[in-house]
Amino acid sequence: MLAEMRREVELYLAAAHGTKKHVPHTRVLLGRLWSRSRTHPYADVWPALDAICEVPPRGTIHGAAIKSAFRRRLLELQGGQRCYCRRWLVGTAYAKPIEHVLPRRHYPQFSIDFWNLAVACTDCNSLKTDDVWGTISFTRRRYPRAKDFTEAFHPRFYRYDDHVRYARLETNLSSVVMFTGVTAQGMHLCRSLLHRIAAKETLVKNNPDLAPAIEQIRNFESKAEGLRLTRLDAFGAALDQSILRLLE
Repeated sequence: MLAEMRREVELYLAAAHGTKKHVPHTRVLLGRLWSRSRTHPYADVWPALDAICEVPPRGTIHGAAIKSAFRRRLLELQGGQRCYCRRWLVGTAYAKPIEHVLPRRHYPQFSIDFWNLAVACTDCNSLKTDDVWGTISFTRRRYPRAKDFTEAFHPRFYRYDDHVRYARLETNLSSVVMFTGVTAQGMHLCRSLLHRIAAKETLVKNNPDLAPAIEQIRNFESKAEGLRLTRLDAFGAALDQSILRLLE
């Protein structure tokens, strides 16, 4: 298992930047950030990755390009589907936020760990927030293995179909989605996130006034991905809270 994990990390690092000539220097930058995140006191280096603007002899390297290469690799591993709700991401105009399985707020040491990152959707990413799933120690330095996630679903370690069943019925005017957990981890995922995702999708898709407005917001988010849109993020969070209050 460890050998396979190391091999997968090496495959990613071999394509850590979309421009081949920048790969060696990108690896150096990622190595520095990784070391900084694991040095006491632990540091959340995700903002530092965002801010990267290095000018080595062969051209400029931006943090956004590094994240883009990582996102492409994750989408390949996920088969083009979102890590929690399994809606399709390939070919859509929606934003593709990178999800921290163990949240940065509580586990800064894993803020750029290869195994702690997955591609989600805006809905899952915003509704999950900083919730801690499971009982992984906050002071742990080495990233946990699959066997350590006994209480919660881990999208990078587990086969989705072994833990969750879902059905999505959709027309051009309406949508109904249902999720059912078949293991302890799958049931936890449904209780903690997917039941809210299903209810929100059903409410929004079946509202002829709300659905096109949300669609426009999502399309704008995809075009502006990588920018710091503080007010739009605040609006999205407030909208999610309003929708959840309606559902309750």
